[in-house]
Amino acid sequence: MNKLYPIKFIPDARERIWGGDYLATKLGKSFDEDFKGKAVGESWELWSLYGGSSTVENGYLAGNTLDELMEIYLGDLVGEEVFNYYRGDFPLLVKILDIKDRISVQVHPSNEFAFERENSYGKAELWYVMDAKPGAKLYVGFNREVTPVELYEKCKDGTVTELLNCFTPQKGDCIYIQPGCIHSAEGEVVIAEIQQSSDISYRLYDWGRENNPKTARRMDLEDAIDVIDYSKFEADKFYFSNVTGSCTIADTSNFIVKKVDLKEAQRIVPSLKGSFTVYTCVEGEAAIKTNDGTLYTLKCGETIFIPAAMEDFQLIPVEGNPQVLESYMPQLADTPDLYLNYDEPEDEAHGSYKDTVPAEDDDDEDDCHCGCGDDHGHHHHSNDCDCGCHSHHHSHPGETFFK
Repeated sequence: MNKLYPIKFIPDARERIWGGDYLATKLGKSFDEDFKGKAVGESWELWSLYGGSSTVENGYLAGNTLDELMEIYLGDLVGEEVFNYYRGDFPLLVKILDIKDRISVQVHPSNEFAFERENSYGKAELWYVMDAKPGAKLYVGFNREVTPVELYEKCKDGTVTELLNCFTPQKGDCIYIQPGCIHSAEGEVVIAEIQQSSDISYRLYDWGRENNPKTARRMDLEDAIDVIDYSKFEADKFYFSNVTGSCTIADTSNFIVKKVDLKEAQRIVPSLKGSFTVYTCVEGEAAIKTNDGTLYTLKCGETIFIPAAMEDFQLIPVEGNPQVLESYMPQLADTPDLYLNYDEPEDEAHGSYKDTVPAEDDDDEDDCHCGCGDDHGHHHHSNDCDCGCHSHHHSHPGETFFK
């Protein structure tokens, strides 16, 4: 069998009513002709959902899908523990978002809720701001403790943002959005998103679009009420402004993300992680140099996948001041106690593994550990743990938070 190598996948465009043209014009992404002139809000860089997955762009595996690679290479591709824990599912979804208009005020469910209601993993996500224009805003979490009744009424009368923290995003900002955290965004902001492999979003408010038959989209206020964490958002733990240098951004039981300020070449040994690694370039240009001297370029906005069993390599700076997000999986000592049921009838209510078509989602120098933690032990919803479901969410001993 041929040796595994750094794999690039073909970016997949997703049209969104709030999207723009930044991904194609500024980041140089080549999408299908079908998307020419359309508002592209998301580029799915690495994904496996709904019976489909990313397609390999480079090397002898070109034309194969991520799902096919999983079937062929198993633990060599993603790591033995990762492959066994997730039963052959790929656990991450990597996107680049171009938010030009307002995205809906929304929330994502936890693993517990998602397995019970949606036959899917939950959705924790990390946002890294790659670019932001003046006037852009991020709405994240409540500015005080609220009640479900108060939230419901505010969503209905269009004043829900009065309850939310409003941040002015700047390049380099990092936000960890745990399940249950209400959020939205507006203005022109470009975000690299690392998230669990799920596309479930519950919309609470859509800025009045829901009242116009021409722009109305599915609303999920009643479902969202059961998912939301009504406590005051802890900005010092989950929102960190203008992260500089190399540091751990997120250390959670769902994923680990580090920001690498690539001032000089670094030797990387994939086998030490026991996991695949994903590099997403958020500034400048970097490259991966394998032992045989082959270079794999990584330009701003590009993502590259490193198989778990790949030989060691060098991550090197090429142009500008390369900033790279390094994402991989934590040690997974336990095995999950639930299976996703792929045989259930299609449910068109929400995006889940049961659907064949996804619902629109609006959505190291000195290791400074300015990282955020995951939802374990911090998520509260109105019937938390009373639904009788079993959790897929296992604590990770190294969880850290924004400090």
